[in-house]
Amino acid sequence: MSDTEDLAALLEDTTPESDERLYVPYNAGWTAHIKQTGGTERCFAQHPGQDFFHLIVKGEIYLESGDERYCLTCAMRRGIVTRDRMFWQRATETPTIEPLEDSSEFSLRDDS
Repeated sequence: MSDTEDLAALLEDTTPESDERLYVPYNAGWTAHIKQTGGTERCFAQHPGQDFFHLIVKGEIYLESGDERYCLTCAMRRGIVTRDRMFWQRATETPTIEPLEDSSEFSLRDDS
């Protein structure tokens, strides 16, 4: 492959159709982590139609703020994360993250 073809392939990978970057528009308090251990940690949200909190597995990227942990799928569904690179042009002063139903009766972490 020539240098021109290599450059074209590289640029093609950064087009919006194949852009895999994620953005956290309201990032105050949020940190991204890669789960390093095999201990049981669960996402703070349930997938639609499920009645349980799913696991965050070793090697998975997740977001955390205080005691809340979200897998990327749930963070995207809740509006914490977006693929919209131009979010800053449409930003409002307050986030529009929907509150979860009260889940205080459920344990999100099994320390046994």
